[in-house]
Amino acid sequence: MKRDKSKNRILSLLTATSVLISVLLCGCDNTGTPSSVPEVSVTVSDSSQSGTPPMTSDTYSDEENSSHTPPPETTTPPATPSDTTTSPITTTPQTTPPDTTTSATIPPDTTTTATTPPETTTTTKKPETTLPPKPVTPDEPYIITPTADGKTVYQNDYALIDASNSSKGYIMVKLKEAMDGNFKITVTAVDSGASKYTFSLKNNGSYDVIPLTEGSGTYKVSILKQTSANKGAVVYKEEFSVSISDEFSVFLTPTQFCTYDRNSECVKLASTLTAGMSELEKIEAIYEYVTDNIKYVSTAENAANGYIPYPDRTLSSKSGICFDYASLMAAMLRSQKLPTKVVVGYAGDIYHAWISVYVKGSGWIDGIISFDGYKWNRMDPTFAASARDDADYRNLIDYISNNKNYNAIYQY
Repeated sequence: MKRDKSKNRILSLLTATSVLISVLLCGCDNTGTPSSVPEVSVTVSDSSQSGTPPMTSDTYSDEENSSHTPPPETTTPPATPSDTTTSPITTTPQTTPPDTTTSATIPPDTTTTATTPPETTTTTKKPETTLPPKPVTPDEPYIITPTADGKTVYQNDYALIDASNSSKGYIMVKLKEAMDGNFKITVTAVDSGASKYTFSLKNNGSYDVIPLTEGSGTYKVSILKQTSANKGAVVYKEEFSVSISDEFSVFLTPTQFCTYDRNSECVKLASTLTAGMSELEKIEAIYEYVTDNIKYVSTAENAANGYIPYPDRTLSSKSGICFDYASLMAAMLRSQKLPTKVVVGYAGDIYHAWISVYVKGSGWIDGIISFDGYKWNRMDPTFAASARDDADYRNLIDYISNNKNYNAIYQY
């Protein structure tokens, strides 16, 4: 019986040894090098006592190992699973695609550079700064400044006439010293048979600019002190010959009934309104401005009654009589080097004032509103401004464009 027990113990030891050897062999790769399989301790208890193999040490004799080597050879195929365990190692390089996804996040970095174009869009706001594409520089006004040069002078103890620039179509007249009362100047073109012109004369001793609008010939000039309505005592009288060198110069010069200078508001306005325009465009622009912005107030005034229009006053008040309309337009057009007459006479049976403009290629137009391809329409700013509607305007144009309805007496 003892022998059987020892035999059984030997068999159990051998079995444990074979299991241990197979475990060790499975933990090696094909080269015999130990793999990463952890060490395994096998506990064998005594089957005789408890039915479990007793604990043994890991050391065995060479004889026992050699007798049980065949079974481990059959367990070597499991070494291939260890090779398959190395394939998960190849799956670790597959973690590199997530690295490529991180590279895909680089384009968002490029989108941050795309935010720089919005910075360039701020530059697109520059056209807003150029919003005034029309920074049109006002045309330089054409201004003739009348002067008393003292070269040709007629005078007595009361008054003085400077005719130094009579060839340019004007004379300068004044009292030698300030005097009380109202004074008048009458001008008659002896050779032309034209009506006598009447002007007011300042009583403070300063010059008035008097036009010679009837061309070359002999002129008689009288200075009167007014004693009652339409009557006066002559304080000085003179006759002299005039040779006009430029028929247009008088209608380009500021005179008593068309007063302005370089600093006048009407001159500045004309320069702005007509910047860069042709002659006809300038005429149209000034005409439309006056008729659209000046309110007509009366038809009862005339130059013979001593009324003097002032263009800047009319522009400021935005109202005036027919004489104011004509004077304002003449000042604006003359300052743009467009010869313009202020004409006074009758429209039907109404004492009236209008303008006439000289247009290159067409000559003097006795009034001009527009050219319809067949004829010029008279420029009568007062009547045109009084139109109530389009139908009324067309009726007025028909009336204005008919020369038979107008009878010019004076031109200034």
